[in-house]
Amino acid sequence: MLPRIGAAGIVLAVLIYANPPFPVVGCPCDHAATETLSSRVCSLCRTAEKQTDTVYFLKDINPHKPNRYLALPKAHESELQHTGGLPAELRAEVWEAAITEAQRLFGARWGLAENAYFFRTQCHAHIHMGPMSPEVADEGGTLYSNAADFPALEASEGVWVHPKDGRYCLHRDRDLAEVVLIR
Repeated sequence: MLPRIGAAGIVLAVLIYANPPFPVVGCPCDHAATETLSSRVCSLCRTAEKQTDTVYFLKDINPHKPNRYLALPKAHESELQHTGGLPAELRAEVWEAAITEAQRLFGARWGLAENAYFFRTQCHAHIHMGPMSPEVADEGGTLYSNAADFPALEASEGVWVHPKDGRYCLHRDRDLAEVVLIR
């Protein structure tokens, strides 16, 4: 028989696993009805409507993330989006553009991250760009020579990428991936 606190801990863990502490983003965006894009969760879709470039960049408006930028595809749909759901050519273009811009902004210590869907507050696909936190242990990961070779991940997977040995090291070990970047 489990001790009382052990049983309560197990119940709590099951509840948190079944109901993550962060809301899973639903996407109320209807691109034919622009008034639906006024919702905070749809604000990146609203910015996409104004873009002309296939991939564009924004400074993160969160005041707690002064060193953070976003890379986004102009293309979007009326549902939760993630880079893994993009066509392969566009997915590669978004990752390559994010790498180039992150290198320009942050030099050799750049990092990229895409959170799993249950840690997202926006329904439009986006990659966080920032300097890598020096506290992050670089263990594991898979090395790629080209962003075009990155796997098409599911929305339920978080991913972070950084330079390593002249290549790109992609990690799939955390759902809240953006914590590897300095705020």
